[in-house]
Amino acid sequence: MKPVHIALSLLIAAIWGLNFTVIRFGLDEFTPFSFAAWRFIIGALPVLFIPRPAASWKALAGMGLFLFAGQFVFLFFAMQAGLPPGLSSVLVQLQGPLTLVLAALFLKERATTAQWGGLAIALVGVVVISRSVEGSASLFAVAIALLSALSWATGNLFLRETRGAPVFAVTVWASLFPPIPLLIAGFVTDGWHATLAPILHPSWRGTFVLFYTVVPVMWLGYWIWGTLLRTYPAAKAGPVSLLVPCCALVFSSVLTGESIGGLRLVGVAIVLGGVALGIFVSGRRLR
Repeated sequence: MKPVHIALSLLIAAIWGLNFTVIRFGLDEFTPFSFAAWRFIIGALPVLFIPRPAASWKALAGMGLFLFAGQFVFLFFAMQAGLPPGLSSVLVQLQGPLTLVLAALFLKERATTAQWGGLAIALVGVVVISRSVEGSASLFAVAIALLSALSWATGNLFLRETRGAPVFAVTVWASLFPPIPLLIAGFVTDGWHATLAPILHPSWRGTFVLFYTVVPVMWLGYWIWGTLLRTYPAAKAGPVSLLVPCCALVFSSVLTGESIGGLRLVGVAIVLGGVALGIFVSGRRLR
C-alpha cells in the first residue's frame, strides 16, 4: 500500500474502533431504537443533493434493513444488556465467515474447506467467550451480538449488488430505509418522549454521539473503505477490518475500564484467528 493509504487504513481502524465505546456512552442518553433511528435520519441527509446511485431499490432496501438497521439495533441491545464495547467489536466480526455461509446457501457460491474451517474456529472462540462472561444477561447479550453479525452478513449480500456504484451515495441512500420502522418500534416500545429525546431533550453528550457515529464513522469511514476496496484487492484491504476490534479493545480498556484477560482473551484470539483465516483464504481466491 502507498503511505497515504496505510495512514487511511489506520485512521479508519481507529475511528471504527472508538465507535464501540462512543455507542456505549450513547446508550446512556438514548434508547436503542431512538439512537439507531436518529443516526440514520442524520446519515440520510446528503440525499438532498446526491443523486441516487446506479443500484436497485431492492439492494438499497436490503442494505438499509439488514446492514444498517438490523446490525446496529441488535448491537445496541447487546451492549445495553451488558456486553462491553471491546467484546462486542470482536463478536460482530463473525459477519465475515457468516457472509461466506449465506453466500453458499443462497447464492450457490462454493466455499473452500479452509473457509468453513475458519468459521468453525471462530465459533469455538465464541463458546470460549461465552464461558468467560458472567450471568444469564451476559450470555443473552452474546446471543444478541451474534444476531447483529448475522444481520450484517445478510446485508453484505445486498451490498454486493451495488458494485460499481459510489460507496458514499449507496450509504446515504440506503440510510433512508431504517428510520421509519425504527421510529415506529420506538414509539410502541419506549413511548414518544424517549424516541424523540434527541430533539426534545438534547444534551451535549448525546449530540456528540450522534455527530461521531454519522460524520466520521458513516460518511468519512465508508468513503475511506470504498477507496481502499477500489484501489487494492480484497487480500490487502480485508485485513484492515481485523484492526478494528484491536483498537476497540484498547479504547474500551482506557475509557470504560473493560478488562480483557484470561479465558476471555483466549476466546478473542480464537475468534480473530478464525476470521483472519477466512479473510486470507478469500483474498487468495480473488487474486
